[in-house]
Amino acid sequence: MGKRIKQYKRLMRDFEFLGFRSPYQVLMTSDVILDTLKVDLVHLFNKALSTKEIKPMITQCCIRALYSKNMAGGNRDPAAAAAIERAKDFERRRCGHLMDADPLTERECMLSVVDPKGKGENKFRYIVATQDEELREKLRSVVPTPLMYVKRSVLILEPMSQSSAKVRQREERAKFTDGIVRRPQKRKREGEDDSGDDDDEDGDSGSDDEGDNKAAEPKPKKKKKAHGKKGPNPLAVKKAKKATTGGEKKEASTTTGPRKPAAAVPEGESSEQKAKRKRRKKNGATAEGGVKEGAQAGEAAPAED
Repeated sequence: MGKRIKQYKRLMRDFEFLGFRSPYQVLMTSDVILDTLKVDLVHLFNKALSTKEIKPMITQCCIRALYSKNMAGGNRDPAAAAAIERAKDFERRRCGHLMDADPLTERECMLSVVDPKGKGENKFRYIVATQDEELREKLRSVVPTPLMYVKRSVLILEPMSQSSAKVRQREERAKFTDGIVRRPQKRKREGEDDSGDDDDEDGDSGSDDEGDNKAAEPKPKKKKKAHGKKGPNPLAVKKAKKATTGGEKKEASTTTGPRKPAAAVPEGESSEQKAKRKRRKKNGATAEGGVKEGAQAGEAAPAED
């Protein structure tokens, strides 16, 4: 049993490659319901398909066939009556066939529902469960259609038909070659213009020679940033003092080196004497000459009593 379940998992994985998705739509005929009255049919579907998400469905024509079997011979069949009660629990698939004097058979109804346009394609991806061998034979040519039937209270999933297997191989080969042949697209950076690429691909602007010349030209290399000693941090450098005395600006000294210590100021010196000393330092020799002349004049002047 475990080996069969693994085979069914692998088989449904192949069908999923062709478009089947959970929850699976299981479309059944009346004979399947009649043969599984003593068994939980939904549990069999879940176990065979390895999923708990299925949609058991039955068409209007199949239910009509159950009613006709129930009233056959004028006596009610208890098995058909139980099958009708079970069929009412399943989802009703409206096939659109009229219940006239000459209605369609179950086989014709199932073929029209699975392949509505007659192109050999299971458009709505139904999984068909039926005991009718002739119906299963016709549905093997409809791609892709998983087929199931009941044998001794065991639900059997048929292997993939040759037509479905060919379609699967073709789809797989197409995807494989598409991944190889298709040129990978380059990621575009911000600010790049796509007009040049489109022109070259369409061939509207420029000749083949110009394209060859463009391809032969070497691309300019990006300049590397020079790594070296960095200057001082401008936020940490001490700014030059810009002070004014008497309307004149003092220039910041550009010399580097230790500062000279200021001259000692004698005690008891007035503010005028301090200003004279500063003028002497600024004016240099001129100030010194003026001081000397003032000193000589002071010496020559007689003292008045």
